[in-house]
Amino acid sequence: MLCGVYPEPVRFAQGKLCEGAQHKRPQSSIGREVKTENPGQEGVSDLRVEVVRIEGEPVSIRLNGQEFPCEEETGQTIIPKKFLTGLRLSEIPDDITIKPVESIDDHVIEAQNDIALSLFSDGSASALVEEMYRRKFWDGEVGLSPYVAALRQAISEHEEAAELDFQDDGDYIFLHYEITIAEDVEIQEAILRVEAVIGDMGKRANQLVGRHRDGLLGIFDRGSFDADLAYALRSPKHGVALLMADIDHFKQINDSHGHQVGDSVLRAVANVLASRCGPYDCVPCRYGGEELAVILKGNTAQSATEFAESVRADVEKLAFENRPELKVTISIGVSRASGEDHNVDELVKRADAALYKAKSAGRNRVRTLE
Repeated sequence: MLCGVYPEPVRFAQGKLCEGAQHKRPQSSIGREVKTENPGQEGVSDLRVEVVRIEGEPVSIRLNGQEFPCEEETGQTIIPKKFLTGLRLSEIPDDITIKPVESIDDHVIEAQNDIALSLFSDGSASALVEEMYRRKFWDGEVGLSPYVAALRQAISEHEEAAELDFQDDGDYIFLHYEITIAEDVEIQEAILRVEAVIGDMGKRANQLVGRHRDGLLGIFDRGSFDADLAYALRSPKHGVALLMADIDHFKQINDSHGHQVGDSVLRAVANVLASRCGPYDCVPCRYGGEELAVILKGNTAQSATEFAESVRADVEKLAFENRPELKVTISIGVSRASGEDHNVDELVKRADAALYKAKSAGRNRVRTLE
């Protein structure tokens, strides 16, 4: 909940209290032309929005019997949610953004999130969101910097959000991002959608900072894999591919060369996965034992197969000090989900089945199963 001290209200001739920010009104407009306009669209809703302008600049919005001042430089107008009922995004004036809040009571503003909504135009509207943190007041379970880094990653992963600006002065952190609304819905519905996206990204940030790395391999562990795959399938940008990889004849490596060499082989293969993931949007994980996994996001079936083949080829080239006779290969199964395919278990089963096909075909190869 955001709170802020509200400037002195302005009392109008009708006896109504202005519930917006500080407002330059009648005395300042003496000798200047004051105009009102109604931006409502025919067939959208009743005409209830008026923009008060002085010399062409918006100074306030009149809405449902109340008047709400516009911020002089930005055109932002703070309005309690209850006054926005029935109003659509397409009815927002084009040079004004609306900041919906829970209430304004005794000059105190209460808001769940710092959101500014713009006009619906050319097929979309924007919700500009500001997150502000101060280190001395941070009481999260992890440090503020790791949490904000995780939140920025969550924003980058979400198909409806995009980061606009980030500032960190050592005391305060400001993070600005945009959420796109692709339908001309009522403002109340738009607020619910935006708050749902904000909540989803907050949950994802908490999940990201809670991830753990495998102590031996340095890539993410099984718990992180489960959470990451479930999230990726809930909100795929351009499809999700899963690679399941198994080191061929790993038990023989352990039996012939010892477990320390076996550990070195595991680390070397994990390093190949991590290095190959560098240019891609992917997450390498240890699935269990000598079985590794990669969650590959935003790629086609062909590019996922090509990625898997590059990993296989790099592993085949591995060399181990003082063990020139040691040759390591892996088998990889690839399966891809897209659209409404959100079933984690089914995707893992298909990737496992593809891995079994690779092993049955002679190992050291890639097989796919859609």
